[in-house]
Amino acid sequence: MKRLFSLLLCLVMVLALTPVFASADYSTTSNRGVELEYPAERDFFVKSFPATVQYFEGGNGIYYMPKPESGNGHLGTIASGKRVTILAEKNGYFFFEASNGRCGWNGMNWFDYDKDALKVGKSGGSSDPVDYLEISNKGVRLVFPKDKYYLDEPLTMIVKSSHKQGAIYLMPKPESGNGNLGTVAYGEEVSILAEYAGYYFFQTEDGRYGWNGKMWFK
Repeated sequence: MKRLFSLLLCLVMVLALTPVFASADYSTTSNRGVELEYPAERDFFVKSFPATVQYFEGGNGIYYMPKPESGNGHLGTIASGKRVTILAEKNGYFFFEASNGRCGWNGMNWFDYDKDALKVGKSGGSSDPVDYLEISNKGVRLVFPKDKYYLDEPLTMIVKSSHKQGAIYLMPKPESGNGNLGTVAYGEEVSILAEYAGYYFFQTEDGRYGWNGKMWFK
């Protein structure tokens, strides 16, 4: 009888605690005290689309970052191979939501997704192609080459990196120290449009422009 009473008491305690766990909210403050930044209306895609967190050598997943830029800590991790929903994009970062409701930012290059989904557009109903920012995260506007520096014909080249799972920046000018317009992943094809002072001006497959050193292409 005592054993039965003990079992019933345990069951009551579990049932009493269940709502507490079920209603637990995930933190929206990173381990560096930075609050999660939600996208502006203009950054949301007209239609969200599915994606999968990429597998990459030496890693088990990616961070939920609090902002579309690095250096702000993280809100936790999501494992490689997990399915997420892409809701918005800013400066080369996707704002995504996992199946458990957790949200965060990370670079576009860490997801596998249908590239045609980007053509749907953003900004509350626009059917135009995605209008990527031409101002870097340091406030420097993209500089287009002068006519004389354009190649006679664009060259198709592959992005290379010091790490196979890495990426390079889309720089706004053919010089360092001006921030970036986002990233393009290792192994991705780009079109080389112009050359100046040891830098290439290139366009990515999703229509973004930027500069980087000739050493990062093959």
